[in-house]
Amino acid sequence: MKRTFIFLMMSFLFAGFTSQAIGQNVSGKVTDMDGLPLPGANIMIKGTTTGTQTDFDGNYTIAAEAEDVLVFSYVGMKTTERNVGNKEVINVQLELDSQSLEEVVVVGYGTQKKSDLTGAVSSVDGDEIARLPVASVDNAIQGRASGVFVSTPSGTPGAGISINIRGNTSLTASSEPLYVVDGIPMISEDLSGLFSGGQRTNSMADINPADIASIEILKDASATAIYGSRGANGVVLITTKRGREGAPKIDFNTYYGFQEPTNVIEMQSSSEFLNLMNEAAQQDNRDLGTNYPENYVSDLWGYDPNDPNLQNTDWYDAIFRTAPIQSHDLGISGGNEKIKYYSSIAYFNQEGTQIGTGFERISGRINLDVQANEWLKFGSSLNVNKTVQDRTINDNSLYGVVINTLAADPLMPVYEEDGSYADPFNYFGWWMLDNPVLIANEYSRFTNTVRGLGSIFAEITLAEGLKFRSSWSVDYTSLSDEAYTPIISRESRNANANGFGFYGSTQDFTWITENYFSYDTTFGKNHTFNGVVGASYQASARDFASISAQGFPSDQFTKLSVASQVTAGSTSGTEWGLASYYARFNYSYADRYLLTLTGRADGSSRFGENNQFGFFPSGSLAWRVSNEKFMEDVDAVSNLKFRVSYGLTGNQDGIGNFASRGLFGIGAYRQTPALVPTQLSNANLSWESTSQFDVGLDLGLFNNRVSFTADYFIKNTDDLLLSRLIPGISGFPSVLDNIGEVENRGLEMALRGAILNGEFSWNSSFNISFIENEVKKLAVDRQVLNDSHILAEGQPIGTFFLIDQDGVDPQTGNIIWDDLNGDGSINSGDRQIVGNAQPDFFGGWNNNLSYKGFDLNLFFQFTVGNDIFNHSRATYENLGWSRIGPGFPLPDGNNYTGVEDRWREPGDVTDIPRASLERINWREYSSRWLEDGSFLRLKTINFGYNFKPEVIESVGLRSLRIYLQGQNLWTLTNYTGFDPEVNQNARNPLVAGSDFGTLPQSQSLSLGFNIGL
Repeated sequence: MKRTFIFLMMSFLFAGFTSQAIGQNVSGKVTDMDGLPLPGANIMIKGTTTGTQTDFDGNYTIAAEAEDVLVFSYVGMKTTERNVGNKEVINVQLELDSQSLEEVVVVGYGTQKKSDLTGAVSSVDGDEIARLPVASVDNAIQGRASGVFVSTPSGTPGAGISINIRGNTSLTASSEPLYVVDGIPMISEDLSGLFSGGQRTNSMADINPADIASIEILKDASATAIYGSRGANGVVLITTKRGREGAPKIDFNTYYGFQEPTNVIEMQSSSEFLNLMNEAAQQDNRDLGTNYPENYVSDLWGYDPNDPNLQNTDWYDAIFRTAPIQSHDLGISGGNEKIKYYSSIAYFNQEGTQIGTGFERISGRINLDVQANEWLKFGSSLNVNKTVQDRTINDNSLYGVVINTLAADPLMPVYEEDGSYADPFNYFGWWMLDNPVLIANEYSRFTNTVRGLGSIFAEITLAEGLKFRSSWSVDYTSLSDEAYTPIISRESRNANANGFGFYGSTQDFTWITENYFSYDTTFGKNHTFNGVVGASYQASARDFASISAQGFPSDQFTKLSVASQVTAGSTSGTEWGLASYYARFNYSYADRYLLTLTGRADGSSRFGENNQFGFFPSGSLAWRVSNEKFMEDVDAVSNLKFRVSYGLTGNQDGIGNFASRGLFGIGAYRQTPALVPTQLSNANLSWESTSQFDVGLDLGLFNNRVSFTADYFIKNTDDLLLSRLIPGISGFPSVLDNIGEVENRGLEMALRGAILNGEFSWNSSFNISFIENEVKKLAVDRQVLNDSHILAEGQPIGTFFLIDQDGVDPQTGNIIWDDLNGDGSINSGDRQIVGNAQPDFFGGWNNNLSYKGFDLNLFFQFTVGNDIFNHSRATYENLGWSRIGPGFPLPDGNNYTGVEDRWREPGDVTDIPRASLERINWREYSSRWLEDGSFLRLKTINFGYNFKPEVIESVGLRSLRIYLQGQNLWTLTNYTGFDPEVNQNARNPLVAGSDFGTLPQSQSLSLGFNIGL
């Protein structure tokens, strides 16, 4: 069906854009001034949409008439025209165009030449990420921009990604950046109400990566202040592809591949599992004076460790699978002087490597630009998509599939002989809450999303250099959640519920209008000025509905209409609005001294009436030293620029829409409805404010063949949104207020270079970032957040607070616990700061190599110095037992094969204690499970071949590339869990760096084609 659909679409597009050959054939070669060929140079017949491109040797052939004029163009070169006349061969040498070499980047409300930037901006080309086998664009930029830390907390398809630009800036509000797609600030929250452990849905997966032309990441205050109260966490500007003047181009891109988990923990066999229990009993008899049977498992439970017929279930094999992944997208673009267009349709489907998971998306886009006349331009952008995410309960939940697999008894089968699911409570799986295959297969949980992003704009040229632009945009989401907990599950049986059902829906409608003037002029000999002044109004309305029921007649009927009892039902709604006024002015003197001044005033409905408006200014200076006269003879330096900036930005995301208001909840007195005060008002409540100082260096060498960028920054966030304790006489325990301070300071560097040019080329880029995070001020210091984390002044966000250990005693085999308070007992009073989840440094290394038609891309990602609390390991390396049953301990679950290195006799030096049935060496929240999360990963490898034009033109193709791609194929790490990137609390930096049954990322291998018509 899918193949038929794609064939019909291609046939339709072909029918609309047929062309005929004309006149004589003209051929030739296009080279640079050194005689080197220019592959991919464009040759157009002037005034028409007929054209071609040069091959890898710079050769071309085109059909033309004698009166035609050929237009030769190439990126970075001056465009050249040649009359055809009676010539059959036209060779052209193109000159360097210093003006076109000035790369243009997107900034807020406009574009700038990169050489004119005074702020810190990182760019990622859309071609780098378009074909990656990932569901969302935020995943694709991982490791590709300095100062931007992207983590993939889970391998669940379509799960949320965590991004921090220059560190965590908030404690209770969001630390995620603002995403702006074609000028539309996207709603990037998790709108699902379905509990699935610690992982969330990813609204950025609603954007097709193949549609993206470029991504700009605004990092310092000079770049982000234009977004005012939403710019403190950085801004990610996503620009989608648009049409260009020329002949219609059809591009079809497809890949199909297979995935497996990046790592599977090797667990003990049934025989090893039973022998470990026997050894534990013998050790306790000898060291503790217990009286367990010498052959513990055979005498008490009737198992013989040497029985070759023992059940030996591989539980990972039961829940993991080799899963397919596929993507197909079809795009068409083109236009003339008046109308330009780009449209696409795409399908993406990723089945999860764990049964019961998957993500599917179908999307369509139409971008249109119309130059109506000399003074009026208008256009539109429309993106519509539908996604379906199949979900299972996992990390941060005792009913998670993975965590129950980690604890699974190898002596327990998946299914009993009658075909029913085996029950852990009939075996040694006392830690397990349910059969993990039952959880994955029978719990029905999925989220459906329909999303539309659309905008229309008009741009009027009022005078030379003066323009007015007005746009209206809409971001609409309709999301529904459905879940069913089966009758046969232990969760349902324990509650005598006969099955649970849930349905929820969320409707979010956000609109924004932008109206601004832009002016660009040059006056005198050395003065250049441009500016933007405008206003923005945005509002959002969101409605929720949910219903829960229980008592189902059978697991074959899961809709709520058949349930015998509705247990809960609710509807609610909320709104917010933002009014903004902004301005930015850029001034350049002699192309050497650059000044940028930016300011934005925001008024938010979320804050107190005394502080509803705030002003966010910034200023930056740059000095282009390379344009000074004293640098004229320094040929090696093609660009040298120093930058400095300072400014204020704000953060209002992550708190409730009515956080400043006095709120009432519904109560009752003697069955009479009543309103009960639930929240104290705070008329002074305001946004979190971030001040940022940045000093930067941009260096280009050897005609920018090598470029280097470095930035040092200090980023202070104060007025944090925290709960302040108040006297109980008020009737409230606390009130939300602006208190607290967090600081991030760091150094980020990026190096790019064309190492080799010519027939064999090698381009490489490397970035690395060092960021130190520190909580400077709190309302209450040393706040214990949970069993593993603390929030304390002088420490970074994500600090671990655990019982510490000093290794294993070589004489006894017992762990040496640090009795911090010296009371002779090891308990929660001995918890102390032992590490944190913040990395010392992180970055990426990208390499592009090509030889004739072959190309190879190798991309490495690394993170160094962060700690991970491997809470899962407390399950699969517990060496402890529970006292359940007839007075004797039973195992909590299986162990991994790493316990073979455990202490066995006096003199053994190891970090794994001896086996025991008495739990003397087990502390669930201790530094025993704290590990180094550093890793180096081959994130992507892509090997392809581009067919020469003369080979494929005979079958009507413009281009054809075939490639083989691998993702996450190799990882170097000392972390003993599934994946060093995991995080059971996906977007909560306060308790980051914990792993409790988190699904690992996938490694994939796929075959793909890029076809141009």
